[in-house]
Amino acid sequence: MTDVRKSSSKSPFLIPLLILFIVIIAYWLYDSYFRPNSLPVKMDSPAFSLSDLNGEPVTEARFDGKVRITSFIFTRCPDICPATTANMVVLQSELQKQGLFGKDVEFVSITFDPVNDTPEVLQQYAERMGIDQSGWTLLRGEQGEVKDLASKYNLSIIRLDDGLFAHSVTSLLLIDGKQRVRNIYKMGEEMENEKILADIKTLLDEQQRDS
Repeated sequence: MTDVRKSSSKSPFLIPLLILFIVIIAYWLYDSYFRPNSLPVKMDSPAFSLSDLNGEPVTEARFDGKVRITSFIFTRCPDICPATTANMVVLQSELQKQGLFGKDVEFVSITFDPVNDTPEVLQQYAERMGIDQSGWTLLRGEQGEVKDLASKYNLSIIRLDDGLFAHSVTSLLLIDGKQRVRNIYKMGEEMENEKILADIKTLLDEQQRDS
């Protein structure tokens, strides 16, 4: 004869184990298929005060609530900087088509060669490269000031003997509306435009969920 008491004594343990198993499977499915994409916070974006092409002061507060791409450049750069700007213009065009450029997303380019990159030179650079200044701000400041700002992003800028500069290649910054760096990309011809656009969309979706 079957011992009913012995069989029933095991059942209280089976139910909690089954529930735990279901919870684990459900979490795994949610994490793998349903959780919204997210980007880690790499660091806080430091405060700054630089000048635009009209000599007006610009601080990080201007970009509160907006996703922005920030690059450090100099107009005499023979390769990486113009290639980066050209790729950013491609991104600019795509964001314009989506109605996001200048509204939800802004670009910032900061020169670390203020002696050469006067407002006039930067204006000519903007016109030559196809920069739409309605959503793309070009900034300048004292050389030491900009170098210090770049170092806070863990970027390196070195002035060479010929007066040109060597700088970190991985130094294109994606910054969210709360002044946090969310991704850092390679500059130049190796820029991953599709990845950058996808990350921008991720941050915009995140901001919409949080609002």
